[in-house]
Amino acid sequence: MKSEYSGSIIRNGRILPYRISPLIISICIAFITLAVFAFALTADFRFWDDDWCIFKNPRLGILNLQNLWLIFTDKTFSSSFYTPLTGLRWCITYTFWGLNPVAYHLGNLLFHAANAVLLFFFVRKLVIISLENKRNSEITQLRVDVASAIAVLLWSLHPLRVEPVASAAAGAHVQAIFFMLLSLLGYFRYNEDKKKYFHWLIISAACYGASVLSQPVTLALPAVLVVLDVYPLKRIVMVNGWWKSQEVRSAILDKIPFIVISLAVIVANVTLVTGGNDRPLHEYVPLAQFGLLDRIMQAFYIWSYYVWRPWYPVNLSPVYSMLLSFDPLSLPFVCSAIGIIGGTIIILLYKNKYPYILAAWICHLIILLPVLGLNVNPHYTSDRYALSVSMIWSVLLAGWIVTVRKSFLFFLFPGLISILIIFGIMSNKQVRIWHNTETLCRYMLEKTKDEPKFTKQRALTYEKLATYYMKNGRAEESIYPLTEDIRLNPQSAYAHAALGIILFQQDRKKEAFTHLYKSIKIDSSYIDSYSKFAEWLRQKNRNEEALEVCERILEIDPNHAETRAIKVAILGSLLQKQTKKIKIKPDFPEVRLNP
Repeated sequence: MKSEYSGSIIRNGRILPYRISPLIISICIAFITLAVFAFALTADFRFWDDDWCIFKNPRLGILNLQNLWLIFTDKTFSSSFYTPLTGLRWCITYTFWGLNPVAYHLGNLLFHAANAVLLFFFVRKLVIISLENKRNSEITQLRVDVASAIAVLLWSLHPLRVEPVASAAAGAHVQAIFFMLLSLLGYFRYNEDKKKYFHWLIISAACYGASVLSQPVTLALPAVLVVLDVYPLKRIVMVNGWWKSQEVRSAILDKIPFIVISLAVIVANVTLVTGGNDRPLHEYVPLAQFGLLDRIMQAFYIWSYYVWRPWYPVNLSPVYSMLLSFDPLSLPFVCSAIGIIGGTIIILLYKNKYPYILAAWICHLIILLPVLGLNVNPHYTSDRYALSVSMIWSVLLAGWIVTVRKSFLFFLFPGLISILIIFGIMSNKQVRIWHNTETLCRYMLEKTKDEPKFTKQRALTYEKLATYYMKNGRAEESIYPLTEDIRLNPQSAYAHAALGIILFQQDRKKEAFTHLYKSIKIDSSYIDSYSKFAEWLRQKNRNEEALEVCERILEIDPNHAETRAIKVAILGSLLQKQTKKIKIKPDFPEVRLNP
């Protein structure tokens, strides 16, 4: 099916062209998007995924042959999944800009603006195709483009876009969406003339591969293409004997490269050996621990969540607590199941009258398959997962705006412009929350203070806040979050060790010894950290204190070679200076943190 809309829109309707190029509108969309999210460029890295993904990632370095090999063979080079193109992007960024956070945030921002532009052309094309077979139509090209632009801006400026854009580590998601949209546009180009534009099918499949190698959240795209073949492309017409049609066989064959790529990525994620065990990998749980009913109801909840969430973009958070622990027969989950099943039945009953709604609904269910967490517990809903599925609302909204009566547009457009302004203000405000670890953690702690299920996550948030303070020379301020971390999670060896070091440096040794001993009792590996702390004290010429730390370590592990070596070095230094013999107070344990 070849669409001729370079200067027109509807083949069978009346065409009213205009002079403004769609390219100019797309530039305006990109400029507005950049302006709303520009404050993200001033943000620092955060101890919230940015640490282990980027600035504390021991694998990240300049792009060379060794790192290039690691990027494509180490499953967790850049995330918890096999995402080599994300790792490649970060290595390129590191090569030219090091660990300057501006460069990483700029990449996210440019990808998001580019996504808004690509989505504009995709929505515009879908609207035009849906109008081509409508007779007695009188739609201006300007109306189609303005409707598409407003619908896309409602997507790009939406507060749910803040997390994937403002978080450096979440850039993998906006990068994946960029290649996904290129793949969709390439596929539609191919369908305009399959013989003439066959190379566009290859380009589309290659872009799909780049998308899932950036972040596998777009794995379900081949199934989405099948839905688009049914409507609006109408390559697959559901009539008697439809599977015998040459066009249907051709449509199925076209999906083979996409299916092969998706299977290869799945295999890579399952089988590739990781280069280390320091990644927060997703743990897959057996049915005995996470039952079938729980998995099914969790899926219904997530499907439902991403229907209503775009209409209620408040109280946003990096993580949400609903799925941490839940009763599958509780009201939210039962209502979600009823809503999804009931909605599907109603849509099927009206499928002939509203085929586009059925196509949109099936795409909604399919797109979310990779993020249902069917094998993961606990699982989280996340703002970043709404990136692709929320595009469906843009398509439906643009199509609706184009078809409503002209008299209604006088009231509709001011309302939509007002919503755009509100979204822009909300997103700009939300970006500032992601400015650094302190602003984000304080926001998180305030939002979750009344959530009993969030105890573990609150403890982790206090830990991140304390780490941020310590890394920025604000040790005194870190005492309160470390104390709260211990209160919420008494088995936090890190918090005990960090607090012990800080108290020791404040000469509150009795309290310090208590926490340091507890940290080692919880996790004996902290002896190594305390040994490093003793070495740090020695290098600062605080030999008496360093010797005291060494003695306490050796009380716990008399054969700890590193500590014994440090003690010998200290005693040698003291003898050289003819220092008096030092008495050791029997009160002290050890240390964790690298001051």
